[in-house]
Amino acid sequence: MNKRFSTLVAAFAAIATVSYAQIGDKYVHLKANGSANYLTVTKENPAKADSVKLANLGSDKAAKDSALWLPKFVEKMVSGDSVFQFVNKATKKNLSFAVKKNGAGAYGTMIAPGVDKFVFKTGVAGGSEIYAAYGQDSIVSISTTPGTLNVGTSLPSEKFEVEAPVSISLATVADLAGKLSTFKFEFKGKDGGIFTATDLIPVPVNVSGVDKYRFQVVGQEKSTKGTKKDQYITIDTTMIGSTTSIQVAAFKLDTIVAAGGAQYQGGNEGLQTFKLSMDLGNDSISMTTDSIVRFVNGKYEVAVNGGSGYTYIVGYKTFNGAPVLCIDSAAIEAPFITLAKGTPVKLAGGTGVYSLQLKAKGGNPNVGDNDKYLVGDGSAYVAAASAYIPSTQFYVKEHEDGTYSIQGREATSISTKTGSNGETYGEAIASSLLLDEEPLYAVDVANGVYHLGKNDQKDTLVFKKLDVDLTNEHIGYKYYTKEEMGYGAVKFNLASAAADDIYLSLVQDSVIAGAKGAEKALELRLVEGAEITQDTVYYGAQALGDTLVRVAYALEQAYDAEGRLAHEKVSGVEVVKLSKKAGLQNQRFFFVAGPAEDSYKIVEAMTTNNDILTLNISNLSVTYDEPVAGVETYFNIEGAEAPVYKKMESGHYNIGNGLEMLTASAGVAKMLRVGDELKAASTADDFSLYVDSAYVNRGEDNTEYGYYIYKGAEVKNDTIIGSVLSAKGKFAADAAKGDSAIFRSATIVKDTIAYEGDLKDGKQNKYKVRDAKNTSLVGFKVVEEGGFEIVALNSNKKLAVVNGVVIFSDNVAPLTFTTEATEAPTANEDVEVSEVTVIAGNGNVTVAGAQGKKVVISNILGQTVANTVIASDNATIAAPQGVVVVAVEGEEAVKAIVK
Repeated sequence: MNKRFSTLVAAFAAIATVSYAQIGDKYVHLKANGSANYLTVTKENPAKADSVKLANLGSDKAAKDSALWLPKFVEKMVSGDSVFQFVNKATKKNLSFAVKKNGAGAYGTMIAPGVDKFVFKTGVAGGSEIYAAYGQDSIVSISTTPGTLNVGTSLPSEKFEVEAPVSISLATVADLAGKLSTFKFEFKGKDGGIFTATDLIPVPVNVSGVDKYRFQVVGQEKSTKGTKKDQYITIDTTMIGSTTSIQVAAFKLDTIVAAGGAQYQGGNEGLQTFKLSMDLGNDSISMTTDSIVRFVNGKYEVAVNGGSGYTYIVGYKTFNGAPVLCIDSAAIEAPFITLAKGTPVKLAGGTGVYSLQLKAKGGNPNVGDNDKYLVGDGSAYVAAASAYIPSTQFYVKEHEDGTYSIQGREATSISTKTGSNGETYGEAIASSLLLDEEPLYAVDVANGVYHLGKNDQKDTLVFKKLDVDLTNEHIGYKYYTKEEMGYGAVKFNLASAAADDIYLSLVQDSVIAGAKGAEKALELRLVEGAEITQDTVYYGAQALGDTLVRVAYALEQAYDAEGRLAHEKVSGVEVVKLSKKAGLQNQRFFFVAGPAEDSYKIVEAMTTNNDILTLNISNLSVTYDEPVAGVETYFNIEGAEAPVYKKMESGHYNIGNGLEMLTASAGVAKMLRVGDELKAASTADDFSLYVDSAYVNRGEDNTEYGYYIYKGAEVKNDTIIGSVLSAKGKFAADAAKGDSAIFRSATIVKDTIAYEGDLKDGKQNKYKVRDAKNTSLVGFKVVEEGGFEIVALNSNKKLAVVNGVVIFSDNVAPLTFTTEATEAPTANEDVEVSEVTVIAGNGNVTVAGAQGKKVVISNILGQTVANTVIASDNATIAAPQGVVVVAVEGEEAVKAIVK
């Protein structure tokens, strides 16, 4: 091991036993020796952590702060070297490295937890050394190669010069107040008089090419005299002291006195404009002027804008044993002045949704819209705002620093976007922000009146917080869930005090018009059609984290009898009608909330003007055109049932077509009749089928009503074992084609199905609900005439009968079924007949307590499958799967389900 390094490691391990005086309590620059580069914190990529680099010193305060470091003494080692931590002024974080290689194979300079204590060895040739011990045999130091560390066994060749920062002149409001409009001076440990009594408003001015400030006192911005002009802190002509002690000027508030005026012996510009300089080492402020009020024998004289070499410092002199704040060029104690955050103007309601009512005045060019409400980007106005209309709403976000951002919640221009899953959607092009992390200015806080800026061209607004549900992302538009779309329909009832009980109705030639009476209402189902941009549009004040969603729908008559809601020109007139024309199927409509709750206008999504449907009360005609203020038609939207697929509660049903019912016979699906084909002892109970949802974990977007139909089922928690209706094997007879319908033994666990005997490499195959190999998933598709069709949802084939054979087919007319709830047959339970007990098992029936008695077992068709005399008190008899009838000599026959 390197001998010098061994000493270094030992030194780091030693505990300091002597005190050490820090280099100082100011931030310093660490400049690479022989270059113009400074150790600087940078963020090359906003998504990544801070890192350090050697770079030229920036020109503004923020850039200089990122290159300033406070060396904080940690310990003095036995070697005599001292260990420091370096705190960056801009980030307030320690210089610290994880010492890991990056993707380029080098040790990067990203700031991360790890090595954060460094030997800071001054007085060596060429500057100072900065390095740290790492592990057992390495030294870490900052390389002059951009973005890399030196990691090795030798001390660094790079040296750094410690350089004090150069003071900067302050010139802008932001230099003092940041993003706020006010700030505070703090005179460390002393009374700053008028400068520290309350918040100050900085007013930048340039006097003879020099950047200076005037200062207003918050709450006393205006003079109480005359025309109540703005007033500022001014070096006054009132003397503090006496002819036998100090004679200095006091400070007071005064208006601007122009040059040449008698007061102040020719104006007071120089007496109320102050130059501020900041020492970046500790951010202390020096406050000077080049003008002063002097006193000779108690009489004043003014030296205004004395020019180069005339500098007067705000500080303290002693009078009657106490410090007095004044200004002078000699024998004055300069205070330690720092800046503090001002008190921001607060919006009483904080972050939320507001209406903004214009209170224009003076030079505001919008005075003609006084008392109206802003919409969109604030360039337009409406007569009223509503909690239901997002175009009249603005999202206001309060930031931690007391500033605010304001953005309208709705925009009409839409751009096409593509989601991560390839879905096409629309995104409203957001309106520009009215405020972007800027302060509000109080006008009448008690009444919610604020100004958006200092000049007269900015709006004065009344902020009223609206009672808006921020969790409702569809506010302003009627929204339907997929569940509602799949099971319901809508009717449109005219919302008008002038006409009652008027509905959109279907008249001659599929034309839509108004008609009186709910019985004449046209029921339209909301459907999703071909994917187009206008189907789903995202809007809201998205720059501030507020997102809203507008969904447009195609509307078709329930069961698609006459097509979809559309409009087309007929003899030059736009006619609103139902149509099946291919070119009209993509017309979409959304429903815009009106000023009254639960009333909506019907707007087409495909047009830039958002044309609407209008109902003429006088003749009940329905037209389609651009909206006209004051004559827009609003409807109450009523619900109706028009399901595509029937929803079934889990339970036992008889599923029939006329006199025939669906059942299983020797594992094959059959349509059989109770009276004709069953023994007289059998009843409809033999046709009891168990229906259960195919989904356990459906998910909120899954509104598919998919089911399994069982003949005999054992249900236990998330597991069902039984014979399930399935498609298996091809069927063909003449032109009819399809799949044979059978009842197949299966185990269903949560959202998977496993068929008995379906193995691969000796392992059981399992299929998800929507797997094509799952041939048991069915839906009950509702037909307009009543009843439903049983559809295999993974193949879209429907249950039909050909030559008495039940099949799933897509080229044979399907059967129409009805359902009737029924009782479950005795299933895997003990069925007691007197002292005799019958227990159904897997492929058998156990009869107990019937020794010496004759037992006959029959299937539901009346066919005898067993006929024997029981030789023991507990006999097991083979029996086929399904419902069987067990008749014990001298006892009443019972039914049981054999698995």
